[in-house]
Amino acid sequence: MRKGSRYFCIIFLFFFSIFFLAGCNEKETTENKKIKVSQEIEYMDTKIIKIANSLNNIPLQNHTISSEEISMEQKSSNISSSGDSSSQETETGSQESKSNSQSKSGNNEQKSSITVTKLEENSILELDTTNIDWKEIKNDIETLNESWGVILIDLSDVNASTDDILNFSSVINDSILSIKDENKKETLSNISKLYSYIPRFETSINGDNSIKNIKQIKSNLINSYALLEENNWAQIDNNIEEAEELFKNIMNDVNYIQGKEYKVNNTYVLLKELQNSLSYKDKKIFYIKYKNVMESINML
Repeated sequence: MRKGSRYFCIIFLFFFSIFFLAGCNEKETTENKKIKVSQEIEYMDTKIIKIANSLNNIPLQNHTISSEEISMEQKSSNISSSGDSSSQETETGSQESKSNSQSKSGNNEQKSSITVTKLEENSILELDTTNIDWKEIKNDIETLNESWGVILIDLSDVNASTDDILNFSSVINDSILSIKDENKKETLSNISKLYSYIPRFETSINGDNSIKNIKQIKSNLINSYALLEENNWAQIDNNIEEAEELFKNIMNDVNYIQGKEYKVNNTYVLLKELQNSLSYKDKKIFYIKYKNVMESINML
């Protein structure tokens, strides 16, 4: 009996270990899927916002980096002139050899160039909101559409709503058509609808309410930004008011804001500035305040 009991215990422990390890592997696989989907959602977040901002040429940074190629021809010419002048005053006999040497050196330098990188300030007040780079936007929506073919499968694996996945696919098609037609107003409306699914997809992988609230706040901001084309200031005000209420919930989340209190408080102040600016009903003022809030909230 003792020998049989021992064998039974060994067999039991063996199968228990298999089931336990299988459970651990399944849990690890699920977590890895959620991490992958989280990265994909961030990619869509960035891409959609980029398209939206491109429709008014709004960059989400204070400066753009530009580069300029400068030829070395002028510099070598100056050196040659300086060298010739010096040689005339000192050694007239060696002027010809030096001139030939400098000429060869100058010819070599004329073929070279340097690239200078510089920062250029972006002024919202001087934005050209009519000259849209539709070519870049078309490339962006096509890239997003190609990525979506993979992302939708991953979202299904983490039990995202099937209706949300299908609706997102439909809105992508609408966005492609409005961008193809270069219809700014319809494109802004479609892009705003696209982003509205980001908080829903976030819910399928994340239990952190503050992160979901941040996505929803950004959705409210983009929706307000799109509504400017219709001059629907009443609905814009409702969206920003809802965003403020959601942000108060973030400020009350002690665990989430720990270590980033300053950023959170600063973002709230910028959001209030945007809300207070709505009374002017001026698009350029809205763009300035909107840009500041979006840059700040992206840092949270």
